[in-house]
Amino acid sequence: MDQVKLSEAQRRVMKWLGYGWKSEPGAGMAIHVNGKRICNVDTLFALQRMGLVEQIEDHGLKQVGQWQATEAGRKLTGQLCL
Repeated sequence: MDQVKLSEAQRRVMKWLGYGWKSEPGAGMAIHVNGKRICNVDTLFALQRMGLVEQIEDHGLKQVGQWQATEAGRKLTGQLCL
């Protein structure tokens, strides 16, 4: 991915998901990782449009609030030394 610019919130998300952590839903639109709020759903949808994260599916159904990094997201996390 050439010249990907991430906001501070997007960088914070990729620091976790890029190393294999998965998110979980919080109250309202909040998304948590390791028990702490890291962003809202809009941040993850923006990262999804960039191809860096994806919603976790179980038997073909998307799991609300559960996200993981894609291969491209894990690669970018390493390249940016997050």
